[in-house]
Amino acid sequence: MCDCSLFFHFFFFQAEDGIRDWHLELLHNEQLIGTLRVAPPGVSYSECSIGRVAVHADYRECGLGRDLMLRALDFCDARWPEGVRLSAQAYLTAFYESMGFVMTHGPYYEDNIEHVEMLKKN
Repeated sequence: MCDCSLFFHFFFFQAEDGIRDWHLELLHNEQLIGTLRVAPPGVSYSECSIGRVAVHADYRECGLGRDLMLRALDFCDARWPEGVRLSAQAYLTAFYESMGFVMTHGPYYEDNIEHVEMLKKN
């Protein structure tokens, strides 16, 4: 299912609770197949944060999660030089470490899933 007809785009969103953040969507043939959220500093952590990273099951093992993350890191680095923090599902620690994140706290449970807090400094 991996091919070159992919479209990435960021858009700004303000939720009903007033939280403003950016969402990166990945589309294939006009179908949403991947997404993540970027929150500015002060919303979740003192640094900006990346969360809710997801790729449709049919498109996993194509490197699209890494592509989403690298685009989000570029987006964050261009706006907030303090670094990027995230709460990662523990089984994905090595994935995030491969992009320069280090574990700063954990493990802990969020929604009954083991997580670790990670930080990537610029």
